[in-house]
Amino acid sequence: MTIDMTNNRVPYGLLTDEEKAALHEHEDEGGTLKLCHNGTDWVSFENRIWVPRQDYVVYRTVPLPAKTQDVIAWDRLPEWVEWVARDSDGGVFGYDFEPKSRDEKWPMMSKYRRIDDFPGIVQIGTCGWRESKQRRPRG
Repeated sequence: MTIDMTNNRVPYGLLTDEEKAALHEHEDEGGTLKLCHNGTDWVSFENRIWVPRQDYVVYRTVPLPAKTQDVIAWDRLPEWVEWVARDSDGGVFGYDFEPKSRDEKWPMMSKYRRIDDFPGIVQIGTCGWRESKQRRPRG
């Protein structure tokens, strides 16, 4: 479980290792941080230079925006397309089987077809490629 550091008021030098890791993890995931060194003014943390012994600078995370799923025009895809998933390089494929991620791509076995080269089929969301896999809705 990641520690929520959005309302942190503890100086960096006094944080636990887990709290420090949560700040760095947030930054590694593309999140932004704010810092305060006078107790009142929060500014963007731009220089990315961490000073481990800081006992007066407070860092906090800025919440990441909600991740959105890709929007698929299922009615425009052939009936055999049961699953859709995006690769790490951005290519979107339709599959007749549930793909399982391998390295930075989904496997290419059985029946599949790249579908993002047709206009209006896919609107790319903000979720990562591993979270992009969707099953055709039924009902």
